[in-house]
Amino acid sequence: LAANSKGGGVAMRPVVVAGRDIPEGMPIDRIALTTVQWPVQTAPMGAYSSMDSVAGRVTRIAVFQGEAIVPGRLAPVGSGPGLELKIPPGQRAMAVRINDVAGISGLLQPNSRVDVLVTIREDNTSDRQVAKLFMSNMLVLSVGTEVQRDNQGKPINATTVTLAVTPEESERLAIAMNTGAIQLVLRGYGDPDSVRTLGANSTDVLKSLKGTSSIVPAAPQQPAARTRIIYRPVAPQAPVVRPPPPPPPPDSAVVNVYRAGKAEKQKFDTAGKR
Repeated sequence: LAANSKGGGVAMRPVVVAGRDIPEGMPIDRIALTTVQWPVQTAPMGAYSSMDSVAGRVTRIAVFQGEAIVPGRLAPVGSGPGLELKIPPGQRAMAVRINDVAGISGLLQPNSRVDVLVTIREDNTSDRQVAKLFMSNMLVLSVGTEVQRDNQGKPINATTVTLAVTPEESERLAIAMNTGAIQLVLRGYGDPDSVRTLGANSTDVLKSLKGTSSIVPAAPQQPAARTRIIYRPVAPQAPVVRPPPPPPPPDSAVVNVYRAGKAEKQKFDTAGKR
């Protein structure tokens, strides 16, 4: 009992608290613990009173300096340090290999929330690509790098992000990684909204670029009308055959005159004279 100024007493009890910040998934060393006297009425429910009950256990979540150690902060007895402690019940941990750009240039941290974007080709014979957000509000369990080799054998650093997924999500994510490119889209803190989009393809992007362009293309100029001269061969005309002029009338005419059965020829000129 602790005496107060009026001579009364306040019931106190020992409580084990963190002597420094302890990250999640880390075993607790005795030197990171301390024991303080805490009023019984305000002591956290379930708080440990003996360091022997806490030393060697593994933190399930981060514990900050001065915070009382309670069962909810610790992993089950016998658990070892590792990623398994952070996997929510009913889910699995799945590693996704991405590049620095897809990893949002190092902004991803454990406990971040991301959406998963996949970009794939529509078919093997087409160059048209399709992008779709097909997973939303995914928990990032860990972020790390691993050394890989390129086609020439040179070492390169590859970013690996481990996500908490359901068994069904792990199947879809495996198909997406093997058929296209994966990118992670960082969500804002406390944004629980699900993503429902129709996706986008190359044609949609080209249409949007044309629609937002500030440069109005000039209307194509029509060529000046030109007079077209068409030469068509004319069939040769048959020569006109003119009839010969009539012969001039004779200067005289001969008339047979019969007299007493005898014919006599008499000549008359055109003037009618004999």
